[in-house]
Amino acid sequence: MGENGTLFFVLMAGMAGTMALVYVPLRIFLTATARSRRLRLLQRIRRLREQLAQPLDS
Repeated sequence: MGENGTLFFVLMAGMAGTMALVYVPLRIFLTATARSRRLRLLQRIRRLREQLAQPLDS
């Protein structure tokens, strides 16, 4: 039974390591892209507000 427990532990530790290797870079990528999208949206809003604040040239 001791050998089965060790094999199970090694298998689970390997799966956890693999999941971490996939999850961590994916999470960093998704966070970075979400922040850049939010920043672009805020910049668009600022530009629109500036345009609306300018008087009309007629």
